Parts: sequence; C-alpha cells; structure tokens
Amino acid sequence: MISRATIIRKPNSPEAEAISKDLGNFLLSRKINVEYEDVLRDSLIDKARADLIIVVGGDGTIMRALRRTSSVPLLGVKVGALGFLCESTPEDAKQVLEKILSGNYYLDFRTRLSIHYKGKRFYDVTNEAVVASSKPARILSILLSKDKTTIYRGKADGIIVSTTTGSTAYALSAGGAIIDPALEVMEVVLICPLSTGVRPLILPISSNLEISLLPEGSQGILVLDGDEVSSVDYGSPVVISRSENPAVFIRVNPPDFYRRVREKTRIPLEV
Repeated sequence: MISRATIIRKPNSPEAEAISKDLGNFLLSRKINVEYEDVLRDSLIDKARADLIIVVGGDGTIMRALRRTSSVPLLGVKVGALGFLCESTPEDAKQVLEKILSGNYYLDFRTRLSIHYKGKRFYDVTNEAVVASSKPARILSILLSKDKTTIYRGKADGIIVSTTTGSTAYALSAGGAIIDPALEVMEVVLICPLSTGVRPLILPISSNLEISLLPEGSQGILVLDGDEVSSVDYGSPVVISRSENPAVFIRVNPPDFYRRVREKTRIPLEV
C-alpha cells in the first residue's frame, strides 16, 4: 500500500516544477503524504521515508535520484530530451498514478554496479562506469582483468563498463550491443581502441573487474553515470562488481523494450 511519496524534479526547470506541484496536489487529494526533495541533496530516501519516488525529469535526473534511494520503487515522468527510463509523460501521469494507487503495477528490478577505488566505495551505477583520459586528445594505456586474469592490455581513449540498462546509453554510442533487459550481464566497450580488431565484451554479472592505467599512457578520470567523481592514477585499480542493491522501477505498461529502443534511439529494429 502506498501512503507516502517523495517527488524529485529536474533542477532549474519551471516545467518540471509546475508538474511536480500538480502531481503533489493530486496525491494529496488521494490522502497520500507528499514531500519534495532536491535531486542534489545527499540524504537517503529509504522505505522508512517513502513508498514511492516520483522523478519529474529525464534520465539524468533519474540517475541522480537513484544514488539516494534504497529499494524504493521509482516512477519516471518524462521532462527532457530522452527519458528512456521514464514510464510516463506529464499528460498521462495522473492516470498512471491512479493505476499504481489501485495496485495495478509491477516492479522492474535492474542490476547496478558497485565501484571501488583506493579503498573508497562510490555510489552504485545504473548505467555505466567510465575511465577516460584526464587530458583531451591523450590516450590511455589500459590493463583490464577479470577475476584476477588479464583479458585486455592496450591503448584506447577510454573504457566503458556498462550494465544491461546502460547498454542503450553511452555504450551503444561507442559501438556496444543492445542487450535485452532480461539478461543480467555487464558489457565492456573500449572507446576508440588503437587496435581496430578490439570488439565489445559481454561478461557474466558475477565478474569482478579491475581497470588499471599504465604509465605509458595518460592519467585518467573516473566518471559514474555521467558525473566525474575521481582522478585515476597509475597502478591503482578501479574495481567493479555487481551491487547487492538493484534499481527498482515501478511500471504499469506492458514491457516492450524493443519499442522503447525504436522510439528513443531511432534504430530500425523492424522493417
């Protein structure tokens, strides 16, 4: 039963602010307690605070909101350019909420990745972790290992480690595969590798990856779901593994991943 909702909106967007207030008033009329949160705050939103999180914005706002959630279902209302992860538009948001409040919904669990560097654990990523050069136009020398076994050593502009969810984001733009969300895997995509024969790798989600930078290339930066979080020095590996905390999306529409891909990416998956 849903009795408490937290609404997070896209920052600096009058449209998102107006929609958030309208949806908040709608929920209050249904006797649902509502609180509004700034997406840039750091406080945790867990099941002790909310039964539902509504994010009014696009995929970037959803990514930031997910950093602060623990097992609370999230509904995305699209205000932005893409909104691949959004379930609703502003026009049908109240109808979607009526279905949710009536219990006509299902939960969509998406695996995230846990990221460690120099003993620090960063927030879990929903889309991808990227190691890129800290200097424009400088190439990295990368050592990639899986479960302590080296699987790649070479030069590239960067490396992407993507979740299944992130396969339609940066990884796809860099030449990666479209991965069905029913599969629990991680994908490794080299960005502009020096060796032309290098192709993306699909690895078991149980893999433990380590990415180290070698001195014959540039130093790097670590970017998680689009935001830079740390510099990356030579010889200190970025460690990536499956997180125990999945992202949870609340859905009311029948699952149709390939329709979303066609609509959002304009890739012709049918003729």
